[in-house]
Amino acid sequence: MKYRIQNILLPDPTVCDEERMYYRRMGLLAQVEGTLRIRKYASCEFSTYFNSFSLNKWRRYTRLSNLHLSLQLDGEFIVSLYSARWFRGSVVRECLQTVKISSDKKAEFTFPVDITSNDSIYFKLTALQEDSVFYGGYYYTEVLKKDLNPVEIDLIMCTYRREFYLKRNLDLIVNQYLRVKRYNGSAHFHILVVDNGQTLDPKEIVRPGLVDLYPNINAGGSGGFCRGMMESLHNEKSTHMILMDDDVLVQVEAFEKTYNFLTLLKEEYNKAFIGGAMIRLDQKNIQHENLATFKGYRLVGLKQQLNLNQYSLVLFNEMPEPIHPVYAAWWYCCMPKTIVNAQNLPYPFFVRMDDIEYSVRNIKEAISLNGICVWHDAFDNKYSTLMEDYFMFRNNLVVDAVHGEGDKYIVSAFFTFRFIRAMFQSDYGGAELLCDGVDNFLKGPEFFKTVDPVQDRAEHGTKQTKAVPVGDYDKFDVFYGEFRAAVDKNRESIIKQWFRYLTLNGHLLPSALMHRSGFAEYGYGSHSKMFFGKRTTLAIDPNFQTVTELKRSSKKDVQLYARGISTCLRLFTEYDRLRKEYKAEFPAMTNEVFWTHYLRLDEKKAAEKDKKRADGKPTGGSPAGE
Repeated sequence: MKYRIQNILLPDPTVCDEERMYYRRMGLLAQVEGTLRIRKYASCEFSTYFNSFSLNKWRRYTRLSNLHLSLQLDGEFIVSLYSARWFRGSVVRECLQTVKISSDKKAEFTFPVDITSNDSIYFKLTALQEDSVFYGGYYYTEVLKKDLNPVEIDLIMCTYRREFYLKRNLDLIVNQYLRVKRYNGSAHFHILVVDNGQTLDPKEIVRPGLVDLYPNINAGGSGGFCRGMMESLHNEKSTHMILMDDDVLVQVEAFEKTYNFLTLLKEEYNKAFIGGAMIRLDQKNIQHENLATFKGYRLVGLKQQLNLNQYSLVLFNEMPEPIHPVYAAWWYCCMPKTIVNAQNLPYPFFVRMDDIEYSVRNIKEAISLNGICVWHDAFDNKYSTLMEDYFMFRNNLVVDAVHGEGDKYIVSAFFTFRFIRAMFQSDYGGAELLCDGVDNFLKGPEFFKTVDPVQDRAEHGTKQTKAVPVGDYDKFDVFYGEFRAAVDKNRESIIKQWFRYLTLNGHLLPSALMHRSGFAEYGYGSHSKMFFGKRTTLAIDPNFQTVTELKRSSKKDVQLYARGISTCLRLFTEYDRLRKEYKAEFPAMTNEVFWTHYLRLDEKKAAEKDKKRADGKPTGGSPAGE
């Protein structure tokens, strides 16, 4: 049968209107109601992120044995079919065929594609008469229906009081995908919404047979996604799960491409994960990350900051990188239920590191594919010391203790580096949060079993550095040019660098030798040299949206350096013992029995049984679901 595996897409202003992510124009053309009307001698090339065909990935991971391109055209065209490969940093193209076609009405034309070599396939249309029209197209393969893998996918979204984003995505997915019969996968998806805030109205969310709702305690992302996993495990029909953030923007073709790819997946890759790339929501052609690796204490994003409008980078984006461990973020992560089971669930981190830990534990092969992506708020727009210095660092220690090398010298050095960096920037709240995170790690796995995560977040949230919008900050005159100049001029010699270190970034200098105030960049890319010798620093995020006032305090310097030294010594002396404890308790904290109690589902079951007894109804076993 003819099995459509990739549709040709046009820009959709409700999702993404970056034209060069979809096609490249040469001459005059217009997009009108889902068609392209191309003027005489104008050309349109589909060597793009969404519309080029990732031949290398399909050949490596699937049983694809043949490929055809189908185009719906009206008018007179030259259709050119190309293959391309990435070679030493550049694109090498090969024209596979050039065909002249003509039609006085809408007609479908099919072209066989040579799949024996190269990395990517794309086509180009050149109009030979006025107002020639391209109505759409797709790539397909001839395959026997019995040879397709059975695939049923549970799409899990965890939310906490973000009704606008959740409802927007549900409407998009249900109306533009699940209820559209022309898609192969539309009848093979089921949506599970886990409501950590317990604020959603079932009448507005539940679509019988399509969307189910599960009220849940606020156990963070790890608890919400774990609840969804547990409910999916009780669905014997489904073969895969997709974990997806509630606040992303997604194009439904990502689901279709995921489904089609899985139906043709080779047996040796049936335990592979499919990770969606993250693209910036504020710059919809800039890729934040396409898979990642976790090196001890450092998350290394792959293919970062690529401009996906450029075909050379689209090709580079598909090049495999021999790395391990591989990390697939849960903004869009498809995992097989051959991996997820009742004894292999996430660790109760609340937020941060849950997807990293699960990836390190389980992923042997992770697949990414151009076109499988989400758009998400850029992380540099929402830097938080609570997330980075408390949750991220604390949970990082657990991941390294369970899965890493477990070297107490490296662990202590890493804490020292992070602590001194915060102190050098007069970020006393961040320094406190780092110490708090270590203190709670030192309490052992019992802390994670018994802590009230909501109370814990609220308690430590009071310590994080507060930022306000630049427009609301009136204490100093803040101008972008002055800030940019302060950042650009902040280059230093080796002598100045050592002078900074010896004076604790100028904190040991007498006040008379310090600047009254100054500017610095604050966030993921901040550097301590920008804070040198300043009594008050206006720390501004790289996008110039928020400002934070950081003041040097001799009293806090003394108090926190003393606490930092004590914390580091305790971490060094107790780490080996704690590592054994975390390893020993880990299996008992990643299974369904633990999570049923942690999420208080056992209490709910008991209450339901008591109610049935009171009503005089028979009681019996019930699933974990609602």
